Amino acid sequence: MSVFKLMRIVALLSIFFGLIVGTWMTEKRLASWDRPAWVVVYPIVADDREATFEYAQSVEESTFAAVNRFMARETIPYGIRVTPAFYIRVADVSSELPPEIPDQYSPLAIAWWSLKMRWWAWKKDFNDDLAGTDIQMFMIYRGADARTGVDISVGIRKGRYGVVNAYAGKSMNPRNMIIFTHELMHVFGASDKYIRATGEPEYPFGFADPNQHPLFPQTRAEIMGVRIPLSSFVSKMPLSLEQCKIGRRTAEEIGFFAQLID
Repeated sequence: MSVFKLMRIVALLSIFFGLIVGTWMTEKRLASWDRPAWVVVYPIVADDREATFEYAQSVEESTFAAVNRFMARETIPYGIRVTPAFYIRVADVSSELPPEIPDQYSPLAIAWWSLKMRWWAWKKDFNDDLAGTDIQMFMIYRGADARTGVDISVGIRKGRYGVVNAYAGKSMNPRNMIIFTHELMHVFGASDKYIRATGEPEYPFGFADPNQHPLFPQTRAEIMGVRIPLSSFVSKMPLSLEQCKIGRRTAEEIGFFAQLID
């Protein structure tokens, strides 16, 4: 083996090792909840409607104020005093869509998509001028009157990014913030707490108040259960994050209980 080839292998291994260590250190720091996380939001226009583009251009830091209000309320029981929980910055509007999310039940397709998505997200981070990013959240906007609804959203812990399919419209922002926060909690390690086949919140961890008597109707949604259970088979979307809660299991998954132990 030539010296040049050996040096190239060593360089590549060093970069790979650096990425692993960097990712581990960032995840550890985020889980400590001892200082705000830097979140960059990328507004992306997904249709050719002028109203969608105009709304995407209007998106700013204050658009996400409800997320920090929600976190300020939900962290109090765990003694977390970091305020705000997130420093949110908004990148320029783009029409470049991320790799299409595949069938979630195909492991091979998901693995391939994950590799493509991490490369795509890295290029976005490299090309923007917003240094110090901890988390990337890609907001994909479509017309608020879209008849077919929007696609699924995802949040990926290892890549520290989320893809949020949202409606372009001020009246839809409270709903968008619920989905945004749900996916952001995925980035911190929270798991879904609803039944995939039906979308109904899973008892008990998908309920905001699992010890309530009588159990139904609930009045709040657990953020990872997404919906408010009204009966064993019926639920509804909350109107805003004001009707949402971080439940005990979710709090454990994202590191809140570790702060109590410390």
